[in-house]
Amino acid sequence: MEILVVSYSRIGDTILATSLVNHLIKKYSEAEFTVVTSTISKDIFTNMPRLKKLIVIDKQKYAGHWFKIWSFVKDNKWDLVVDLRSSYLSYFLEANERKIFRGNEHEHKLDQFSKFLQIGDNIEPTIWADEEKYSDILKSKKISENYICVAPISNWQGKDWPIDKYFKLFEDPIFSDFEIVILGATDKASDNTKIKNLKESLSIKVNNLMNNADMIETYFILRNSKLFLGSDSSNMHLSVAAGIPTIGLFGPTNDMVYGPKGKKSYTVRTDKNYEEIINDKNFTLKDSPSYLKEIKVETVLDKIRGMI
Repeated sequence: MEILVVSYSRIGDTILATSLVNHLIKKYSEAEFTVVTSTISKDIFTNMPRLKKLIVIDKQKYAGHWFKIWSFVKDNKWDLVVDLRSSYLSYFLEANERKIFRGNEHEHKLDQFSKFLQIGDNIEPTIWADEEKYSDILKSKKISENYICVAPISNWQGKDWPIDKYFKLFEDPIFSDFEIVILGATDKASDNTKIKNLKESLSIKVNNLMNNADMIETYFILRNSKLFLGSDSSNMHLSVAAGIPTIGLFGPTNDMVYGPKGKKSYTVRTDKNYEEIINDKNFTLKDSPSYLKEIKVETVLDKIRGMI
Protein backbone atom coordinates (compact mmCIF):
# COMPACT_ATOMS: atom_id res chain seq x y z
CA MET A 1 0.00 0.00 0.00
CA GLU A 2 1.33 3.42 -0.99
CA ILE A 3 0.28 6.51 1.00
CA LEU A 4 1.20 10.08 0.11
CA VAL A 5 1.07 12.70 2.86
CA VAL A 6 1.34 16.32 1.75
CA SER A 7 2.43 17.79 5.07
CA TYR A 8 3.08 21.31 6.25
CA SER A 9 6.13 23.50 5.74
CA ARG A 10 6.07 25.22 9.14
CA ILE A 11 7.59 23.35 12.06
CA GLY A 12 4.80 23.85 14.59
CA ASP A 13 2.12 22.57 12.23
CA THR A 14 4.38 19.68 11.23
CA ILE A 15 4.86 18.57 14.84
CA LEU A 16 1.10 18.63 15.39
CA ALA A 17 0.59 16.70 12.15
CA THR A 18 2.75 13.83 13.43
CA SER A 19 -0.31 12.84 15.47
CA LEU A 20 -2.26 12.23 12.27
CA VAL A 21 0.62 10.50 10.49
CA ASN A 22 1.23 8.20 13.45
CA HIS A 23 -2.42 7.19 13.42
CA LEU A 24 -2.11 6.25 9.75
CA ILE A 25 1.04 4.25 10.48
CA LYS A 26 -0.84 2.21 13.07
CA LYS A 27 -3.99 1.84 10.99
CA TYR A 28 -2.28 0.75 7.77
CA SER A 29 0.33 -1.66 9.10
CA GLU A 30 1.58 -2.70 5.65
CA ALA A 31 1.71 0.75 4.10
CA GLU A 32 4.76 2.63 2.90
CA PHE A 33 4.71 6.41 3.12
CA THR A 34 5.88 9.27 0.95
CA VAL A 35 5.88 12.60 2.79
CA VAL A 36 6.15 16.12 1.38
CA THR A 37 7.62 18.69 3.74
CA SER A 38 10.08 21.60 3.95
CA THR A 39 13.76 22.05 4.75
CA ILE A 40 13.06 23.36 8.25
CA SER A 41 10.69 20.48 9.09
CA LYS A 42 12.38 17.52 7.43
CA ASP A 43 14.26 16.34 10.53
CA ILE A 44 10.97 15.46 12.21
CA PHE A 45 10.53 12.62 9.72
CA THR A 46 14.09 11.25 9.82
CA ASN A 47 13.16 8.18 11.87
CA MET A 48 9.53 7.85 10.82
CA PRO A 49 8.53 4.16 10.49
CA ARG A 50 8.01 2.86 6.97
CA LEU A 51 9.05 6.11 5.33
CA LYS A 52 9.78 5.24 1.71
CA LYS A 53 10.54 8.72 0.44
CA LEU A 54 10.83 12.20 1.89
CA ILE A 55 10.24 15.01 -0.60
CA VAL A 56 11.76 18.24 0.70
CA ILE A 57 10.62 21.34 -1.17
CA ASP A 58 10.33 24.86 0.24
CA LYS A 59 7.71 27.40 -0.75
CA GLN A 60 8.55 29.48 -3.82
CA LYS A 61 7.19 32.55 -5.54
CA TYR A 62 4.21 32.14 -7.84
CA ALA A 63 3.44 28.72 -6.31
CA GLY A 64 6.48 27.25 -8.04
CA HIS A 65 6.87 24.67 -5.28
CA TRP A 66 3.66 22.94 -6.37
CA PHE A 67 5.08 22.29 -9.83
CA LYS A 68 8.13 20.69 -8.25
CA ILE A 69 6.02 18.56 -5.94
CA TRP A 70 3.89 17.51 -8.92
CA SER A 71 6.97 16.32 -10.78
CA PHE A 72 7.81 13.94 -7.92
CA VAL A 73 4.36 12.45 -7.31
CA LYS A 74 2.47 12.55 -10.62
CA ASP A 75 3.62 9.18 -12.00
CA ASN A 76 2.54 7.10 -9.00
CA LYS A 77 -0.79 5.47 -8.44
CA TRP A 78 -1.53 6.11 -4.78
CA ASP A 79 -3.73 3.99 -2.57
CA LEU A 80 -4.34 7.00 -0.34
CA VAL A 81 -3.48 10.69 -0.63
CA VAL A 82 -3.72 12.79 2.52
CA ASP A 83 -3.33 16.49 1.78
CA LEU A 84 -2.96 18.72 4.85
CA ARG A 85 -2.43 21.86 2.73
CA SER A 86 -5.80 21.71 0.94
CA SER A 87 -4.11 21.96 -2.44
CA TYR A 88 -5.56 21.42 -5.90
CA LEU A 89 -2.65 19.13 -6.71
CA SER A 90 -4.18 16.17 -4.89
CA TYR A 91 -7.30 16.21 -7.06
CA PHE A 92 -5.21 15.54 -10.17
CA LEU A 93 -3.25 12.59 -8.78
CA GLU A 94 -4.28 9.04 -9.57
CA ALA A 95 -5.51 7.70 -6.23
CA ASN A 96 -7.93 5.11 -4.89
CA GLU A 97 -8.83 7.44 -2.05
CA ARG A 98 -7.99 11.02 -1.18
CA LYS A 99 -8.52 13.01 2.00
CA ILE A 100 -8.21 16.79 1.77
CA PHE A 101 -7.89 18.56 5.12
CA ARG A 102 -9.53 21.96 5.58
CA GLY A 103 -8.81 23.63 8.87
CA ASN A 104 -10.76 26.16 10.90
CA GLU A 105 -9.96 28.89 13.41
CA HIS A 106 -12.10 27.79 16.37
CA GLU A 107 -11.00 24.22 17.21
CA HIS A 108 -7.66 22.88 18.32
CA LYS A 109 -5.66 21.39 15.47
CA LEU A 110 -5.51 17.99 17.17
CA ASP A 111 -9.30 17.93 17.51
CA GLN A 112 -9.60 18.92 13.86
CA PHE A 113 -7.34 16.03 12.88
CA SER A 114 -9.44 13.58 14.92
CA LYS A 115 -12.60 14.70 13.15
CA PHE A 116 -10.83 14.60 9.81
CA LEU A 117 -9.82 10.99 10.45
CA GLN A 118 -13.27 10.22 11.87
CA ILE A 119 -11.91 8.76 15.07
CA GLY A 120 -13.01 9.27 18.65
CA ASP A 121 -9.59 8.75 20.20
CA ASN A 122 -7.43 11.64 21.25
CA ILE A 123 -4.30 11.74 19.13
CA GLU A 124 -1.04 13.30 20.25
CA PRO A 125 2.14 14.55 18.54
CA THR A 126 4.79 11.86 18.16
CA ILE A 127 8.55 12.22 17.80
CA TRP A 128 10.10 9.19 16.11
CA ALA A 129 13.66 8.75 17.28
CA ASP A 130 16.18 6.21 18.52
CA GLU A 131 16.26 6.80 22.29
CA GLU A 132 19.62 5.09 22.74
CA LYS A 133 21.24 7.59 20.41
CA TYR A 134 20.23 10.41 22.77
CA SER A 135 20.80 8.67 26.11
CA ASP A 136 23.73 11.00 26.95
CA ILE A 137 22.10 14.22 25.76
CA LEU A 138 22.10 15.88 29.20
CA LYS A 139 25.76 15.07 29.75
CA SER A 140 26.79 16.24 26.30
CA LYS A 141 24.95 19.55 26.74
CA LYS A 142 26.22 19.93 30.34
CA ILE A 143 22.71 20.04 31.81
CA SER A 144 22.14 19.28 35.49
CA GLU A 145 19.42 16.92 36.74
CA ASN A 146 17.09 19.62 38.06
CA TYR A 147 16.24 22.07 35.31
CA ILE A 148 13.53 24.10 33.60
CA CYS A 149 13.40 24.76 29.86
CA VAL A 150 12.60 28.20 28.48
CA ALA A 151 12.19 29.37 24.89
CA PRO A 152 11.91 33.18 25.00
CA ILE A 153 12.61 33.73 21.29
CA SER A 154 10.34 32.60 18.46
CA ASN A 155 10.40 33.35 14.74
CA TRP A 156 8.56 36.64 15.32
CA GLN A 157 9.11 39.24 18.02
CA GLY A 158 5.41 40.06 18.10
CA LYS A 159 4.55 36.82 19.89
CA ASP A 160 7.45 36.90 22.37
CA TRP A 161 7.13 37.98 25.99
CA PRO A 162 9.53 40.92 26.52
CA ILE A 163 12.91 39.68 27.77
CA ASP A 164 12.81 42.02 30.79
CA LYS A 165 9.81 40.02 32.02
CA TYR A 166 12.03 36.93 32.14
CA PHE A 167 14.60 38.90 34.16
CA LYS A 168 11.96 39.71 36.78
CA LEU A 169 10.48 36.22 36.68
CA PHE A 170 13.73 34.41 37.43
CA GLU A 171 14.50 36.72 40.35
CA ASP A 172 11.85 34.84 42.32
CA PRO A 173 13.26 32.40 44.91
CA ILE A 174 11.22 29.53 43.46
CA PHE A 175 13.87 29.17 40.76
CA SER A 176 16.91 29.13 43.07
CA ASP A 177 17.26 25.34 42.96
CA PHE A 178 16.79 25.02 39.20
CA GLU A 179 19.06 25.39 36.22
CA ILE A 180 17.44 27.41 33.43
CA VAL A 181 18.00 25.84 30.01
CA ILE A 182 17.36 28.23 27.13
CA LEU A 183 16.19 26.58 23.91
CA GLY A 184 15.56 27.89 20.42
CA ALA A 185 17.26 29.09 17.28
CA THR A 186 17.78 32.49 15.72
CA ASP A 187 20.02 34.18 13.18
CA LYS A 188 19.38 37.66 14.60
CA ALA A 189 22.24 39.26 16.47
CA SER A 190 19.76 41.23 18.60
CA ASP A 191 18.10 38.03 19.82
CA ASN A 192 21.42 36.48 20.77
CA THR A 193 22.38 39.65 22.62
CA LYS A 194 19.14 39.50 24.63
CA ILE A 195 19.84 35.92 25.67
CA LYS A 196 23.49 36.70 26.48
CA ASN A 197 22.42 39.59 28.70
CA LEU A 198 19.79 37.42 30.39
CA LYS A 199 22.36 34.75 31.21
CA GLU A 200 24.95 37.20 32.50
CA SER A 201 22.48 39.15 34.64
CA LEU A 202 20.90 36.25 36.55
CA SER A 203 22.38 34.87 39.76
CA ILE A 204 21.03 31.36 39.08
CA LYS A 205 22.64 28.90 36.69
CA VAL A 206 21.68 29.41 33.04
CA ASN A 207 22.61 27.04 30.22
CA ASN A 208 22.26 28.81 26.89
CA LEU A 209 21.51 26.27 24.14
CA MET A 210 20.25 28.77 21.58
CA ASN A 211 21.39 27.48 18.17
CA ASN A 212 23.02 24.53 19.95
CA ALA A 213 20.37 21.79 19.86
CA ASP A 214 18.46 20.45 16.88
CA MET A 215 14.78 19.50 17.08
CA ILE A 216 15.28 15.88 18.12
CA GLU A 217 17.93 16.82 20.68
CA THR A 218 15.55 19.46 21.99
CA TYR A 219 12.80 16.87 22.38
CA PHE A 220 15.01 14.61 24.51
CA ILE A 221 16.20 17.56 26.58
CA LEU A 222 12.59 18.51 27.21
CA ARG A 223 11.60 15.00 28.28
CA ASN A 224 13.57 15.35 31.52
CA SER A 225 12.68 18.97 32.23
CA LYS A 226 10.50 19.89 35.20
CA LEU A 227 8.68 22.53 33.15
CA PHE A 228 8.61 24.38 29.85
CA LEU A 229 7.80 28.07 29.52
CA GLY A 230 7.90 30.03 26.30
CA SER A 231 6.43 31.58 23.21
CA ASP A 232 4.06 29.89 20.80
CA SER A 233 6.76 28.03 18.89
CA SER A 234 8.00 24.64 17.75
CA ASN A 235 9.67 24.23 21.14
CA MET A 236 6.32 24.54 22.87
CA HIS A 237 4.83 21.82 20.64
CA LEU A 238 7.87 19.61 21.26
CA SER A 239 7.32 20.11 24.98
CA VAL A 240 3.74 18.85 24.69
CA ALA A 241 4.99 15.85 22.71
CA ALA A 242 7.52 15.21 25.49
CA GLY A 243 4.66 15.03 28.00
CA ILE A 244 6.01 17.56 30.50
CA PRO A 245 4.22 20.49 32.19
CA THR A 246 3.99 23.18 29.52
CA ILE A 247 3.07 26.87 29.67
CA GLY A 248 2.56 28.61 26.34
CA LEU A 249 2.45 32.42 26.20
CA PHE A 250 -0.02 33.77 23.64
CA GLY A 251 -1.10 37.08 22.18
CA PRO A 252 -1.27 37.60 18.38
CA THR A 253 -1.56 33.87 17.61
CA ASN A 254 -4.59 31.65 18.01
CA ASP A 255 -4.41 29.60 21.20
CA MET A 256 -7.74 27.94 20.38
CA VAL A 257 -5.98 26.22 17.46
CA TYR A 258 -2.35 26.10 18.58
CA GLY A 259 -2.36 26.29 22.37
CA PRO A 260 -0.60 23.51 24.30
CA LYS A 261 -3.14 20.71 24.77
CA GLY A 262 -3.23 18.13 27.54
CA LYS A 263 -3.57 17.65 31.29
CA LYS A 264 -0.17 19.21 31.99
CA SER A 265 -0.51 22.03 29.47
CA TYR A 266 -1.64 25.59 30.06
CA THR A 267 -2.08 28.77 28.07
CA VAL A 268 -1.38 32.21 29.49
CA ARG A 269 -2.52 34.89 27.13
CA THR A 270 -3.12 38.63 27.01
CA ASP A 271 -6.43 40.10 28.14
CA LYS A 272 -7.21 40.74 24.49
CA ASN A 273 -8.11 37.70 22.44
CA TYR A 274 -6.50 36.74 19.16
CA GLU A 275 -9.09 38.49 16.97
CA GLU A 276 -8.94 41.72 18.94
CA ILE A 277 -5.19 41.93 18.50
CA ILE A 278 -4.93 41.12 14.81
CA ASN A 279 -7.92 43.28 13.88
CA ASP A 280 -6.56 46.35 15.67
CA LYS A 281 -5.82 49.12 13.18
CA ASN A 282 -2.26 49.42 14.52
CA PHE A 283 -1.45 45.71 14.23
CA THR A 284 1.64 45.04 12.14
CA LEU A 285 3.79 42.07 11.19
CA LYS A 286 6.79 44.13 10.12
CA ASP A 287 9.08 45.41 12.86
CA SER A 288 6.31 44.72 15.33
CA PRO A 289 6.58 45.26 19.08
CA SER A 290 5.82 42.46 21.51
CA TYR A 291 2.06 41.99 21.79
CA LEU A 292 2.48 40.19 25.13
CA LYS A 293 3.61 43.14 27.22
CA GLU A 294 0.44 43.12 29.33
CA ILE A 295 1.01 39.57 30.60
CA LYS A 296 2.15 40.13 34.18
CA VAL A 297 5.09 38.35 35.77
CA GLU A 298 2.96 37.49 38.78
CA THR A 299 0.38 35.82 36.54
CA VAL A 300 3.03 33.53 35.10
CA LEU A 301 4.55 32.91 38.53
CA ASP A 302 1.20 31.86 39.95
CA LYS A 303 0.85 29.31 37.19
CA ILE A 304 4.38 27.99 37.72
CA ARG A 305 3.92 27.70 41.49
CA GLY A 306 1.04 25.34 40.89
CA MET A 307 3.10 23.14 38.57
CA ILE A 308 6.52 22.63 40.22
